[in-house]
Amino acid sequence: MEYKASMTLLGKLVKADNLPKHSKKLAISSPLSGAVVPLDEVPHDLFKHRLFGEGVAIKPSGYQVIAPFNGHIMEFPELANQIRLKAKNGLQIQIQLGIDSHLLMAEGFKRIKKPGDSFIQGDIIAEFSLIKMKKQLPSILCPVTLLNSEKVTAILPHYYSVIAGEDTIMSILI
Repeated sequence: MEYKASMTLLGKLVKADNLPKHSKKLAISSPLSGAVVPLDEVPHDLFKHRLFGEGVAIKPSGYQVIAPFNGHIMEFPELANQIRLKAKNGLQIQIQLGIDSHLLMAEGFKRIKKPGDSFIQGDIIAEFSLIKMKKQLPSILCPVTLLNSEKVTAILPHYYSVIAGEDTIMSILI
């Protein structure tokens, strides 16, 4: 799948055959099962223009959000459609469950963990109704973005089908 790193606001995406010099490579496990696609495919300007950081989107095929690393919940509103996580190493990610999902007013979303809760990689953080999302949202794509992507050297996205908690969606180069 092609993408244009020059089109991104932050320009942090790289290809595997053109990695910049880095001292560490951190794998981010997929929080959702589904197909990983470029963030440019998300039909919302906040994500296309990287206002929530660089990352990827997942077209979900499951119904659970799995902790991609060890850390804690920074923010998880009652609407349960957006989750902000902080890893023990300081990386912060946001998982957005569908586009304009706030309009569902939490219907079809269930928080398993709450703000401030700690978790370990593989824990279930939330559940959602994919059927409800498909019927009522303009897009079921779920952006997964690195909120503090300005602090990393580059992000290597992995575009393929993934299983939550088992496969890597992106590698962070520091």
